[in-house]
Amino acid sequence: MSENKVQVEIDGVNYTLLTDEDEDQIRDIAKYVEKKISEVKSQRLSFDRELVLTSLNIANDLFNVGNKYNNLKEDSREAVENYPSLSENYKKAIEENEDLRNRLDEKVEQNKNLEEENASLYRKVKNNEESTKTIEKLRNEVKKLQEEVISLKAENDNFKEKL
Repeated sequence: MSENKVQVEIDGVNYTLLTDEDEDQIRDIAKYVEKKISEVKSQRLSFDRELVLTSLNIANDLFNVGNKYNNLKEDSREAVENYPSLSENYKKAIEENEDLRNRLDEKVEQNKNLEEENASLYRKVKNNEESTKTIEKLRNEVKKLQEEVISLKAENDNFKEKL
């Protein structure tokens, strides 16, 4: 790793720092320290006491962040421990969902085919009904024609007798 020189100013004093860290991060840290010093700055305190109070405040911030981290770690412990099984359950649910979608697609296709078949059968039934009506009309006509033939035969026989 290479060391970078970073120039920062804290409480009016320039410092050259050698670091492997990102320059922007080092500058942000220097600004944070500057802010913490300004929070405790007082005419009544010596510079050493200001630095001690600033150090205590920074240590307090660090301690609080550590506590928050530990609390978050504890709060997330169960989730982290259960993550493998939750992840596996999630994958199974995705697979089941995909299977259900495929089955739904198949059922939709079957339904479409059944609707087409139903429409075809409906047309056939309508055709059969029309054919049945036509056959009934034709039967009636045949019956009338047969009756007319019988009548005409009888009339013809009458004519023949008269002749």
